[in-house]
Amino acid sequence: AFDESVLRNDDDNAKPASVRKWTGPIRLAFTNASRAPGLVDATRKAIGLVAAETATITVVDVAADDGSANFVVSFDENESASGKRNCFARVWFKNWAIQRAELKINPAYGTSIDGCIIHEGTHAFGFLSHPHGADSVLSYVYKRRALTPVDILLIRTLYSPRLQVGTKPAAASQLACRILGELTQTAAADIEAVCADRKGPSI
Repeated sequence: AFDESVLRNDDDNAKPASVRKWTGPIRLAFTNASRAPGLVDATRKAIGLVAAETATITVVDVAADDGSANFVVSFDENESASGKRNCFARVWFKNWAIQRAELKINPAYGTSIDGCIIHEGTHAFGFLSHPHGADSVLSYVYKRRALTPVDILLIRTLYSPRLQVGTKPAAASQLACRILGELTQTAAADIEAVCADRKGPSI
């Protein structure tokens, strides 16, 4: 799940990618909060929940016109390439550290809006693809509407200080495997047996 969500750019890209994540505070701004005032707190909470699990990234609210904003949320009835209304996130990074994120949320998404928000919000923290086989908010199979225990483990692993931005896929896969093993209190011998030969996401 870590390899598929962190070490890829998207589902259709077979080329593995190095580790990307935030390394400094998030300065959160809502550009058109009046468009969906009932969703502002829900979005702020979702972003805060992911940030809290990193244990290192803080979130500060700033005004919509604050030039220092680096995580910008807007509400709009977006259209995807397939013509379906959706929510989506984009991130920009420099030297593999995330510098900016934009999160667009469709207020007309319906009863699954909370799942849409947490799914795209998690993407904006460096999980740029989908581990469909895992019980995760990022999976289109499970369609969770809140962070799952798997998500919490993945976030804590990605934001472990031991895993540096720019770590190449094979090394990142092995180290993330070891961190996950330790977080789940797996025996050292089992961790080594499972993690030693990992090479990153499968082609």
